[in-house]
Amino acid sequence: MNRTVYGAGLASHPAGVHLCVSVYSTNLRPAISLVCADDEMPYGVLSVNLPDANLADDEILVTGDWNLPTDLKAALLETGKFVQTGRWNQVGFDRGDVWRIADAEILAEVAAARVVASRAKAARRTASLV
Repeated sequence: MNRTVYGAGLASHPAGVHLCVSVYSTNLRPAISLVCADDEMPYGVLSVNLPDANLADDEILVTGDWNLPTDLKAALLETGKFVQTGRWNQVGFDRGDVWRIADAEILAEVAAARVVASRAKAARRTASLV
């Protein structure tokens, strides 16, 4: 999968970020973070985890404009990997948009991360009972 997304206002040169896919350990929702394409340094996070937010398994709550530049979010949407749903949730003093993950490879990575996280959680529960 081509993980590099280009957009204006990015900190790295060449201007780009890589998408990193995982899940939140508390509820196994998709977690998308960004690292600089040239030096692999953390750049930011695309998704936030609000346990009370009503999201489908293939949806993420995207951080408000205070966290990521709007031009980067536009570049992420232009890749076709994500689709705006038109829904949003309150995130602190701002609002977060709900995006659907449209990329099959990202969805497969989320599914694999859920399996790994579920097994780790089960192992921790078993270890605490012993």
